[in-house]
Amino acid sequence: MDVKINDSQITVPVEMSTWGDLLDWIETDYLKAGQCITHVYLGGNESLNYRDSLVCGKEIEEVTPVAIKSGDFDSVVRESMEELDQEIKASLASVSQIVHLLENRKEEDAYRRLGHLLDSIRIFFTIFSEDLGWIEAPDAEISRKESSAALERALTQLVKAQENHYWVSICDVLEYEIVPILESWQKLVEETRECIA
Repeated sequence: MDVKINDSQITVPVEMSTWGDLLDWIETDYLKAGQCITHVYLGGNESLNYRDSLVCGKEIEEVTPVAIKSGDFDSVVRESMEELDQEIKASLASVSQIVHLLENRKEEDAYRRLGHLLDSIRIFFTIFSEDLGWIEAPDAEISRKESSAALERALTQLVKAQENHYWVSICDVLEYEIVPILESWQKLVEETRECIA
């Protein structure tokens, strides 16, 4: 069986038959306390849904070679929070760029960037919808629970403005609806980072 963890070949117990069995054994018996999986490569490709029941049910021979990266849980969480903070800041900067492009009648570039911004917002929304122990900032303009309704309202307005090619309305929605949501998410990250530091 071709299974590597952090580039070192490991010996897997013979009774392992499915990827789910192997994953369970690695997490409960092989990794030390305080370690966690950071990346999984099945059959040479990174698998983001490696815990999915369909993937877990596959025979080990179907997913080999298996390469796993692991790390110290606390370090992984700190690095992930830092990356999330940077991505939110980049999205806030992107709003300003989109508004500037629209004001200068560069709609094609603006709409392309807007598409990327909306992809990022979708990912952020998924992350912040999970109850991962987020620490609410007492002065947040929009609470984590309110962000779903606020985002739905903002996206509805954005779609309507985009369909009618009202770039002034698009700018307004971005600046007065989307930015407060992004800023609230950024405060969630900052408060949570302070608690885990």
